Amino acid sequence: MGELLDDLAAARAAWTGLQLRDWYAQDRLLAQLRTALEPDAERLENPEFGAEVRDLVQADESAAADDVHVEVEDPLLWADRRITHDDGGWSVIGIRFRGRDLTCPFVDVIASSLSPTPENIRRIVTEAAEDLQEFRPLTARLTVGDPDSGLAEVHDASGIGPSAVDQYLVAGLIRGINHRTRVASYRRVSLEPMDPTLAAARVAEIYAAHPEGTRWATPAGSDELQEASEDGALFEIFANGEPAGVVSAPRDDDHGLSGHLVQEICLDEDHRGRGYGPAVLQRLCEELPHPEPGTVLWGSIHPENVPSLRNAHAVGRTTVGGQLWVAPEGLPGMPAALARPW
Repeated sequence: MGELLDDLAAARAAWTGLQLRDWYAQDRLLAQLRTALEPDAERLENPEFGAEVRDLVQADESAAADDVHVEVEDPLLWADRRITHDDGGWSVIGIRFRGRDLTCPFVDVIASSLSPTPENIRRIVTEAAEDLQEFRPLTARLTVGDPDSGLAEVHDASGIGPSAVDQYLVAGLIRGINHRTRVASYRRVSLEPMDPTLAAARVAEIYAAHPEGTRWATPAGSDELQEASEDGALFEIFANGEPAGVVSAPRDDDHGLSGHLVQEICLDEDHRGRGYGPAVLQRLCEELPHPEPGTVLWGSIHPENVPSLRNAHAVGRTTVGGQLWVAPEGLPGMPAALARPW
């Protein structure tokens, strides 16, 4: 698997944005990409993984509408696969269902040896969709270094259907965030370590009071929050000395990044709309374990989740990559109704 991981990491590095190449030396970036892509390498042509996906989908089918059915039994067809392009290049792809909605199948392009030009993107998504046509995918998803520029380029290309930014990858060096000027609400906010079980109940309560929040995320459970607690990254938020919400950021190295993922930042109704979000993130970065150079605070944020983007930018996090929906010509593209891919 070592050679496969080397191939995947080198291919993904060529699609990585300039910011990551500025933060990390090439050897370190490749090592971090290898770590991030190891689960994908294990899924490649793996019948056990394919059977697991198939069985989960079939279980969901039993509760779905009568007109939803995927007639594919061979587990290898459900596993990730490598396709070879006419010019000798390759792409590793897999079938996924956005939000585990069986009406929203899509091709996940995990890595490709082709360079990220509009023509190559057209070739990749077209041939990948044809290879997985038995699943009737609506579109394909690709990870790119500059989602806005990438989207503009594919919009101008021929042979490409509906396209959109799915998620921005937003990150900032923790040391840089800690050196920025404190926001106006900083002195009114404090953090205290929190028990994961109590935190899970509190998070569920906040989400239940704001169903709109599930449009962008699902509430973290006690197991996930336990991981954050073990990483020294789970806190109760206080505003003016009063309990105000929960923030968590477990250690999670992914997408070539090394650092902490913003897992939860949720505030009670009484404390929303007061500019506390950036202050919480600044306090969080002060409390996280002493980071080595290159440690970031990062997260994936939907383009329409303007409050989260505003909070991220206010503390110095920037867009360092993201994911695009790119449909081959003739396919309908991904509906915008659901929040997260599965």
